[in-house]
Parts: sequence; structure tokens; C-alpha cells
Amino acid sequence: MLNASHKIGQVMEGSPAERAGLIPGDIITKINNVELVDIFDYHYYSDDADITVELLHEDGTTESKLVEKEEGEDLGVIFCNGLMDDYKSCSNKCAFCFIDQMPPGMRETLYFKDDDTRLSFLQGNYVTLTNMKMADLDRIIAYKLGPINISVHATNPELRVKLLHNRFAGDILDKIKKLYDAEIPMNAQVVSCPGLNDGPELDRTIRDLMEFAPVMSIETVFIHSEPTQLRRLARSLTRLNTGRRWRWRNLVTTSFRLLMNGIFLLDAHFQNLIDMMDLFSWKMALGC
Repeated sequence: MLNASHKIGQVMEGSPAERAGLIPGDIITKINNVELVDIFDYHYYSDDADITVELLHEDGTTESKLVEKEEGEDLGVIFCNGLMDDYKSCSNKCAFCFIDQMPPGMRETLYFKDDDTRLSFLQGNYVTLTNMKMADLDRIIAYKLGPINISVHATNPELRVKLLHNRFAGDILDKIKKLYDAEIPMNAQVVSCPGLNDGPELDRTIRDLMEFAPVMSIETVFIHSEPTQLRRLARSLTRLNTGRRWRWRNLVTTSFRLLMNGIFLLDAHFQNLIDMMDLFSWKMALGC
């Protein structure tokens, strides 16, 4: 596979690659006779000692080079494309997507919605797994990659399809179970939206995910934006109940019910929100 994304942009001084004669502009097509898909293939196969690298030079000629190196020693190249592949964009339209709320006139890269699992491992991004097939998960398992950060938001299949506006979103528990059985560490994120996936649905989601502890950890984020912000978002996405009284009551009662059952919500915004609540808010939450 001849892929321009595999082009070398920089060769580190004194590295095994420099000693072997690799130069910027070369395209690495194979390592030890294995075609490379992306950066994970590169790291996996270049980890061996004394590897054979097949190159496509800028003039169109090909060459095979033996790179002498220790096992685990970095080859010493930086690629023009950090993933050695195209970035996978997001095919969802989540009700709370922060990119959909971006104001116009910003730099173009801020509007790119990625949902690339590789960025979860490399940069800590959260991904929905909606564009991943079981074969993609097999590759993660084979390479023993982890942790993977997963945007779950709901485990109810019908609700998750609605929440992400994606008909392929309902199989999240099957994918998590596959990773769990392989002992791949996972971090799950749940963004709780008023009137959509909170209350009993949030209870269900948290309890479903707790079945995968300790391989999986859970972070719950509560949307408590000002009503004007959520109303603006709702016009283009889905209707969220943003009434102040309704929001406080459901937020506190749901959170405390989970806490009383030994489930800890690891979100700083939640703690700050509780710190700022006054007596009137407590009375609203408790129905006094």
C-alpha cells in the first residue's frame, strides 16, 4: 500500500534511521515485509531489533534497507502525518456537541469533528465507537492498546441512537464487553442532558457500566448551562428541558441517589455546583 501519509518529514540526528540512510521525503511502505496501515502498525513492527524497511523514494525508485537497532529502540523518524493515515471524522450529531456550538469566524481546524480511536490513545480524546467495526476492536486487542476513552452517554440502545443521531450507536455495550473480556482499560464519559438521558436513564447507564469495573472507570458530566445557551443549541439539535427549578431538582436527587449507592461521580463541575447551591436551591431540590 503506497500511502503519502507514510512520508517521512524528519529524521532524528544520530538515530537508527539516520545511520541506515533514511531521509525526509522517503515513504515507508513495509517493515519486515508487513504493509503499514497507520502509526500503530509502525510502532508495533518497528519495535523489533534489526528491522528491514522498504522505501519509496521521491524519484519513484524503491529500496530495501536493514536498520540496525536494539529491541524497543525508536527508529527515529517523524512522519508528515502524525497518524500515518487520514483522520476519521465524527458521523454523529450529539445533542450537546460543543463543536456545533462554536461561533463562526474561528480557525478552520476548530470545526473538525474527530471521532478517531487512535487519537484516544495518543491524545486522550473521547470517542463514541460508532464508526468502529468488531475487526477494528480486534486490532486494539491484538496490540494491547489502552486505555481507551469512550463517550457512552447512554447504554439504552434506542436512547443512544436518538442522543447521537446515529442509527449505528446502539451496540455500545457489545463493544465495551469485547474490550472488557480482553482486559483493555477503559474510561467512560457520560454527559447528562436535562430531560433526555438523566433520571432513570442515567441510573441505568451508570449501573450498566459498573458491571465493567475495575477495567472501566466512569466520569459523569452534568450539563448545567444557562437556559439561553441550551435553548440556542436546542433549535438546531434536540429539545432539552432547561427550566431552572426542574434542572436543580433532578440534578441533585439523581446525583445523591447514585452517591448513596456507592457510585462516585468524578466531575469537578458537579462539586463546584454543589458548593454554590444556596438554601433556596436545596429546598427546590428536596421539594420543600
